[in-house]
Amino acid sequence: MTSKHSLPSLRSELRFSPVTDGGEACYIIEDPVRHLFFRIGREEYLLAVALNRAGSMEELLALVNAGNGEKLDPEQALAIITWLDRQQLLRHERARTDHLEMEERQRQLKRFGRLNLISFKLPLFNPDPLLDRLPAWLVRLAGLPFLVLWLLLAALALAILASHWQEFRHQAAGFFSGRNLLIIWLIWSGLKVLHELMHALVTRHYGGRVPEAGILFILFIPLTYVEATSSWTFPSRWQRIHVALAGILAETMVAWIGILAWARDPASQAGFIAHNTVLVAGISSLLFNANPLMRFDGYYVLSDLVDIPNLYGLAFQDIKGLAARWFLGIPAPPLRYHGGRRAFIRIYGVGVFIWRILVVLSLGYLASMMAGGLGIFVTMGAVLVWIGMPVYGFLQQLPRYRAHNPRLLRHLSLRLLLTLLAVAAIFQFAGWRRQILVPAVVAYEHQVRVRAAAPGFVRRLGTRDGALVRKGDLLLLLDNPEISASLRDVRLRLRQLDIRIRLAHSRDRLTELRILQQQRRALEEEQRLLQKDSNALRITAPADGMIVAPGLDSLAGTFLRRGAEILWIIGPEQKHLVGAAAQDDIDSLRGLVGRPVAVDMRAAGGGAFRATLERVAPTATMELPHPALAALYGGPLSVRQQAVAAAGKALEQRYHIELFRPVFRLDLALPAPVIDRVQEGQRAWLHVRGERVTPGRLLADWWRSWLQKKRKRAGQR
Repeated sequence: MTSKHSLPSLRSELRFSPVTDGGEACYIIEDPVRHLFFRIGREEYLLAVALNRAGSMEELLALVNAGNGEKLDPEQALAIITWLDRQQLLRHERARTDHLEMEERQRQLKRFGRLNLISFKLPLFNPDPLLDRLPAWLVRLAGLPFLVLWLLLAALALAILASHWQEFRHQAAGFFSGRNLLIIWLIWSGLKVLHELMHALVTRHYGGRVPEAGILFILFIPLTYVEATSSWTFPSRWQRIHVALAGILAETMVAWIGILAWARDPASQAGFIAHNTVLVAGISSLLFNANPLMRFDGYYVLSDLVDIPNLYGLAFQDIKGLAARWFLGIPAPPLRYHGGRRAFIRIYGVGVFIWRILVVLSLGYLASMMAGGLGIFVTMGAVLVWIGMPVYGFLQQLPRYRAHNPRLLRHLSLRLLLTLLAVAAIFQFAGWRRQILVPAVVAYEHQVRVRAAAPGFVRRLGTRDGALVRKGDLLLLLDNPEISASLRDVRLRLRQLDIRIRLAHSRDRLTELRILQQQRRALEEEQRLLQKDSNALRITAPADGMIVAPGLDSLAGTFLRRGAEILWIIGPEQKHLVGAAAQDDIDSLRGLVGRPVAVDMRAAGGGAFRATLERVAPTATMELPHPALAALYGGPLSVRQQAVAAAGKALEQRYHIELFRPVFRLDLALPAPVIDRVQEGQRAWLHVRGERVTPGRLLADWWRSWLQKKRKRAGQR
């Protein structure tokens, strides 16, 4: 590279702005044509501005090193020029055919990138004219006044939430129910618009511009975005961090207001919506926007805090350099950071790489489950882009790689084989013992649920909560005039029918006789059912034990529907543990029947001990093994409630509680020293070491689960 035109030159319309904030100096490149901004370090800046004055690599290095404390070598200079070229910041002085080839390559990559339907942007408009019309006081309000108000509301809301935490947590049990999805989507959409509006206002507050706004689709789920990269020109890192955090602060402020609104009346419709708003704002802010492994708000905050411009790009450059060194035998251009910062960039790059794999796999799985064949097509397109673009770039650069390493293909084949063998070994042999946690509760061994076998009004109570009863004792006496009247009517019709049967028999009317006999059999069946309901109006104890019914006295005079739960009868002579195991854990637990299992009841004051696993239910059930396990009452299992009676009745009559996922019931015998110090309803955790798990087995289980769900969906169609 010694000829006058062997080096490209910098585009003349680019603008450079120095940024100093007590750390390492850096510069902002503004591309006014494309409304893009890039942050570069001092060495990159010196090389970029020297490109237009140098005629060869030797002259370029001399100009850069003359104004730089550290010496830049040719490989580092070439890496910087390559980066500038990829960002389309250079104007080449070489032949027109080279320009056309580069532009055609860029167009091909863009067309290739459109196959990625999992994530893509749709620009809509330029919000700057709208922001110009906003009153100045509104823009200023996005600065310090907003932060002060946010802190005050945060302190008040968090104090209220701490005092009502159990009630707030219990109300979240049905958050993902079907009837709640539309409300969640509406709240999510409103929060995203507010999020981006706050980014724009804070950017304008510090003098920046917002040239583009639109919709970002992730798995066809629309999210709003604004182009606020002009904040990179702000001289203070805290201003840039404020812009990055503006959306999260706006969403969390809505959450603070939602907590205050919910605390006023949690049971109202407004309280229900406020509760959902708090959950949606928290999930979207913490799991998505605050995640530094994605190029959202959290990433830009991290980049400024560690004072490493273009952290994401540097991390990928380092990972790609390591991959090039291992697979291609080509030395990677060194980073200009050393020591702890270099290690941080490398760790961050590994984290981002793993996160991207997990995101692509997760989104692909969701797409295939939600959209069937179309989802599989979308996933394949995304994987093709994710893998195909690097492969395409590799093929384009293959001649240059061969110039560095003449035995490139042999080296690549050997390293690929070694890598595949290592990955296969990890998937097959690297594993761990799975830890199984099973929620459990102290219950009485003999429990009988007493339900109303027939509908009726409670005329008399024959027992009370806590009373001891024997089998056959009267518990409740119901009254149903309709059943009594229907029974009298059927008996009368039977007597009338008997008279008609005798007449038909005496007159030898055989056809009429057969018809009347059929009618009598139908009436006898109706009488039998009515008599059964009439007998069921007298509810007696089905077993000996103690009555558990805290609200029994309030039932006097009320109407009980058929099947309504009235009370429990428990055998007070023996306590045991009842557990609820997930389907994935049941195979490991079946092999432990008759063996001791570790139990942790320290949170309930029962200490830690070992209990014997006596029984594992043969089939799963959606019924809750014990009310204390439900999230509605502070337990760990998510449940849903279904209304089964009109308002104004007791809770057991109004709602039927059902699990979201089926569980297997476990029964464990408590050791003798523990029985006296634990009480019915106290919760515990069972700690069990499961089978050995490997990555290969997890992948196989995931694949089988995916196939089963696909077959189930196909069968439902």
